[in-house]
Amino acid sequence: MGRFRFRLAGLLRLRTQMERVARQQLAGAMGAVAGVEQRLENATEGLAECERLGCGTDAAAPFARALSKGLARHRLRLQNELRAAHAQLDRARGDWVERRRDQRTLDMLRDKRREEWMQSQLQREQHELEELARGRTPAPAREEETK
Repeated sequence: MGRFRFRLAGLLRLRTQMERVARQQLAGAMGAVAGVEQRLENATEGLAECERLGCGTDAAAPFARALSKGLARHRLRLQNELRAAHAQLDRARGDWVERRRDQRTLDMLRDKRREEWMQSQLQREQHELEELARGRTPAPAREEETK
């Protein structure tokens, strides 16, 4: 019995590589979103603390109010950055889903072709066994004898 060869094996390897790269990009985009979310949470906590201190009457109150204004601007920039990171994440997720679908399609085709090949090999072997049982030389063996 010969070895199974999938004619699109090179394409399958390429699609597998492309899926792996897309998955890595997705992971990077997820990490970027998580980082921005963490920075935004820190800025929000700092802003709340500065607003609490700014309501006081001690010497630090004017500094806390000024810092809270700066943190509010920083928080707004981080919210914009978070929206951009989410948009990048959505694009990366869509790209990964497309690449994964392409790879799975080729995987299923390869599995189907392998199953067809296995069936044809089993049929060929069964035919050869039947020929041997009848006392005749199987067709492929007869061809080799005449050469």
